[in-house]
Amino acid sequence: MQLLNPKAVLLAAAAFDAASAHTTFTNFFVDKAPMGDGTCVRMSHDIPKATWPIRPVTSQDMACGVNGDKGVARICPANSGSELTFNFRDWPDGSQPGSLDKSHMGPCSVYMKKVENSAADNNAAGPGWFKIFEEDYDNSSGQWCTSKIMANDGKLSVKVPTDLAGGYYLVRPELLALHQADKTPADPQFYVGCAQIFLQSSGTSVPKDTVSIPGHVNMQAPAMTFGVWNTPKQISFPQFGPSTYKSGSSKRNIKARTDQLKQTLGLKPANCIMENDNWCGMTLPSYSDEKGCWASSQKCWDQSTTCYDSAGPVGSKGCKNWESYCDSVKNACSSGNFNGPPSAQSFMPTPPSRLVSSGSSFAASPDTGSQNYASPKAEAQTAPTTATSSEGDNSAKDGSVDTCGSNAGGLKCATDRPPDLLFWTSPQPLTPYSTQPSPEPVYATAFHPSFFLQNAASTLYGISLCALPVRLYSLYSPSVLASYPLVSPTTEEYIAPHSLLFSSYNQHTFFTGSLNLISVFDINRNGEGPVERMRTIPSKRSTVVGGAGGIKGIVSALGMSSEGILAAGTFNRWVGLYDGHGRGGSVGVFELGEDSSSEKTAYGGTGITQVLWSDDGRNLCVAERCSDGISVWDIRGSGKRLAWLKGRNAKTNQRLGIEVVGREIWAGGADGMVRCWEGLGIKEGVVEPSWDFKAHDDAVSSTTWHFSGSVLATCSGQRRFHDEANLDDIEKRSTNAVSLPSHSPDNSLKVWAF
Repeated sequence: MQLLNPKAVLLAAAAFDAASAHTTFTNFFVDKAPMGDGTCVRMSHDIPKATWPIRPVTSQDMACGVNGDKGVARICPANSGSELTFNFRDWPDGSQPGSLDKSHMGPCSVYMKKVENSAADNNAAGPGWFKIFEEDYDNSSGQWCTSKIMANDGKLSVKVPTDLAGGYYLVRPELLALHQADKTPADPQFYVGCAQIFLQSSGTSVPKDTVSIPGHVNMQAPAMTFGVWNTPKQISFPQFGPSTYKSGSSKRNIKARTDQLKQTLGLKPANCIMENDNWCGMTLPSYSDEKGCWASSQKCWDQSTTCYDSAGPVGSKGCKNWESYCDSVKNACSSGNFNGPPSAQSFMPTPPSRLVSSGSSFAASPDTGSQNYASPKAEAQTAPTTATSSEGDNSAKDGSVDTCGSNAGGLKCATDRPPDLLFWTSPQPLTPYSTQPSPEPVYATAFHPSFFLQNAASTLYGISLCALPVRLYSLYSPSVLASYPLVSPTTEEYIAPHSLLFSSYNQHTFFTGSLNLISVFDINRNGEGPVERMRTIPSKRSTVVGGAGGIKGIVSALGMSSEGILAAGTFNRWVGLYDGHGRGGSVGVFELGEDSSSEKTAYGGTGITQVLWSDDGRNLCVAERCSDGISVWDIRGSGKRLAWLKGRNAKTNQRLGIEVVGREIWAGGADGMVRCWEGLGIKEGVVEPSWDFKAHDDAVSSTTWHFSGSVLATCSGQRRFHDEANLDDIEKRSTNAVSLPSHSPDNSLKVWAF
């Protein structure tokens, strides 16, 4: 490992000094999706003083803070009516909790300014600012706006007016702390910062009543000397600054509608593989010899130096991850491995979670019109005669690809998400990026954990096929890269696994689940069977299940926790837990069949189709076929069922997938609806859906969120039979499938913007 970058030491040393002051705007969310610490945010370069208030009110720093006249490289996209959530921290790097001292009572406001380029320098101070939100003392709750922010973990949420013209904007949250305002001399403390956004909007409004900052307030205003400590409280808080913008109270500029419909500035580079605030680590050059290896290693360390040099008050966490990646490149060169570069996937930080709640205590917007929170941006149709997906929609870990599978014909399509997706004004057709037919029905698919679209060597995925070995493919190659037979020792027939999972701990191995069996394969052993077979019961004839008896039946679902616990679910409604990243012994089993008769009638359930862990590894979510609920189990605590997520509407033999996103669970239903339950691991008992929307005209087989948090892919379609009761027999051979002409199928993949 190379010597520690001196900037890293300075950043760590400055953290305490910065935190010992007051607060600063560090990061923001667009429609609950995190933009990343410091990303698209103008912040002070003076780290020890980053949280200090702005003085005096005539300073140019009143516009966007200290160094606020300098633009940053990235510009974040937002839509008309988007909810913007600004996060204030006492410790800018988030290393300690807290947002603001409770003594810092006062009002808050949010301003916007339309500019030619949000990332340009010297466009903050001066005219053009208009206010979209303000709140001071709330008599009903007895709280100042800043007190609400403290109670909301430092977050302030507002909505962008819906009629504003599209284009580039600066957005400026402003907190005013009045705890020293009544002293001599008066010391009202302003805390401000600016976010750089591109607003995608079909509106035409350009506000005519704007103000200059500095200049929107002066020390003679009564608000600047208001006594927050007076008891009883003084007269109502006097307004300062301009009036809040109201939709329609502006001049109209028809040209604004066609000026800037598409963002071209401040975009994330296509070959950016790791980030730290506004810095991007770029894909390293490929190499196949020693000279190229060391040249690529040097480029990696050069980028590491740039990362630390550019790191601001939010810290250098991303730089440290990049440094670890550079170590892996250097170690490969030292050991004589001159084929690379290696994948950076395992060094990626955990993506920040979407907001579960984003400050509903605040007045949201001067607009009162209702907004659609989901709008379709793209759609891919499969052939009408082909049913989609028993496994449904899958998404690569790098967020770049969606896939739709098919029980009857292999992997039907893989779709690359267009980089300008969010700025399409109407739904557009998606075309296949890759098509992979198969000779037999697909039972299960899985992406390799290092999958990264810009690195062709990493774009691997596995497919389990009926009556054939498990196959390994690349997105860029139609031919089979490798195959792995799983053969019955008694009949010598191929066993078709019903579940497939790549190990995130050892990326050379993958697991399969079949009848009473979990098998472990080494992807480097092409043409060979499993390196380990783990029977889930002592013998095939065993009648004892549970406890030492294990779990009996087809292992239909596999899931690995962040702590290395492998969960295996069966069609017999049993769950087994195995430690050692799935290679250790059994640490527990439990059955889902403990429902009361009323619960069984209400929720059903005839076999596990998916097991998913919460991010912290504490809770296990279990989905079943023919069920109207999802069960949530407290594995690390009580070991019992914690909650029933009601209203899933999945009473079908088809596999309908679920997804865990932070503290949310998303799932599609047989009625074409997509539903979300909030409070995973927090809410107990029967939990109703938090919200839903109509996505398809057929069963939604899966939902997948892009890691940015603002794009959702949904997949729909189903196979239809005259006799649904015989589905298990029919699944053995797809040729028995008969579509029902009475229903017009919706076999499609859709991508939604939120």
